[in-house]
Amino acid sequence: MSWKYDLETIAEAVGGVHRGENRKVDGVSTDTRALQPGRLFFALKGENFDANTLLDQAFANGASAVVTSRFDAPGPSIVAADPLVALQRFARWHRSQFEIPVIAITGSCGKTTTKDYIAALLATKYRVVKTQGNLNNDIGVPLSLLRLVPGTEAAVIEMGANHIGEIASLCRMAQPTDSAITMVGAAHIEGFGSIERVAAAKSEIASGLGPNGVFYVNNDDPWCRRVGIQYAGSKVQFGREGDVVLRSCEARPGQDMLLDIEPVGRLSLPLPSPAHASNVVLACAIALRHGVTEFQEPLSEACRQSSRFKVFQLGGLEVIDDTYNANPPSMRAALDALVLRGGGRKMAALGDMFELGDMAESGHAEVGAHAGGHGLSHVFTLGAHAGRMADAARAAGAADARAMESHEAIAEAVLEAAQPGDVLLVKGSRGMKMEKVIEAMRSLLGVPQETQTGH
Repeated sequence: MSWKYDLETIAEAVGGVHRGENRKVDGVSTDTRALQPGRLFFALKGENFDANTLLDQAFANGASAVVTSRFDAPGPSIVAADPLVALQRFARWHRSQFEIPVIAITGSCGKTTTKDYIAALLATKYRVVKTQGNLNNDIGVPLSLLRLVPGTEAAVIEMGANHIGEIASLCRMAQPTDSAITMVGAAHIEGFGSIERVAAAKSEIASGLGPNGVFYVNNDDPWCRRVGIQYAGSKVQFGREGDVVLRSCEARPGQDMLLDIEPVGRLSLPLPSPAHASNVVLACAIALRHGVTEFQEPLSEACRQSSRFKVFQLGGLEVIDDTYNANPPSMRAALDALVLRGGGRKMAALGDMFELGDMAESGHAEVGAHAGGHGLSHVFTLGAHAGRMADAARAAGAADARAMESHEAIAEAVLEAAQPGDVLLVKGSRGMKMEKVIEAMRSLLGVPQETQTGH
């Protein structure tokens, strides 16, 4: 079942002007290529595009109406000065039609995975809507909220930020009843200026709660503890101490990880590294608060489905493709996961981490040292800080650590050094396009690109 609103109702909600037939719509779209019949198309404008020029195409592709800044739309419309603001206002109004738990999640690392764990647990008791993928910005959050339909009983909304005030704005839309910060680390430092400002931005998810809201405090993270101290409302504490406690975490190479969580009990989960245990504990804390009693099976399935690691065999190597993005905490977690894999020697192809600002040198050195400290046989680095990362890896114990000139050079070096059974991690910030290392390896081996299968 979907929602249905007429255009006059939506125009009133967003402060726009309705023109033409008063049609009913049953969903929204911001992409003419993915339009479904009966949808309301929002003509967004960005640095390199203006969807107000695509209104004819939107109607041709099945839009019932459009939200546009133009007064001459070729069909029913709502005229708004800024269609993005209209989308956000519509989402806020739509959210207000539901008296349900809305759980908001942010953090420098782990928010998408944690969101999936929470949704999986809540789904054992409720009909749940969750953020799809990582659509966690000023467009993604309203689109997620507009997926609430009659019968929805809970929502899990991921929120990202690269500037102060962004999460506060997202909270005004989502009106969360529960919220949590997974952890605070060196992500988007360049935009924020300091880790203190990162923490301040994340803390908006606590201050964005209503008077009856509940904030979940990660006691293992000093920045999260500070936010918890400052928050005057209801709190649930989790971590190595608190209301929901990780008593033990046993990592076993090539096997499921064993977690003992009080009061949940023992869980055996296919987690990639111990760093992910905190995400499980947070998910359990939220689920317990909402009366969930099933944990093992839903979490096992969520772990299998939500991992961004794509693992496959290539030329006798086991390759871990974690090229989606990177910051220092996620790099450390990925390297921890690498050494827990079975098989032979461990190797890494690591690209630069972006947006670290003044922490760029120290952040890359720290990751290099973490790789070397794990005793990796080979560390190949790429980017402006490649030398720093390789030097630190070598100093910390990596047998071979080198800064490379290109993706292709890394691919050649990996294949030259690799022995059957070795395990290779490939990771870097999105802008480094480290997947090109894997593509180059495939080309050198004569393996078609489309045959990659991950799990």
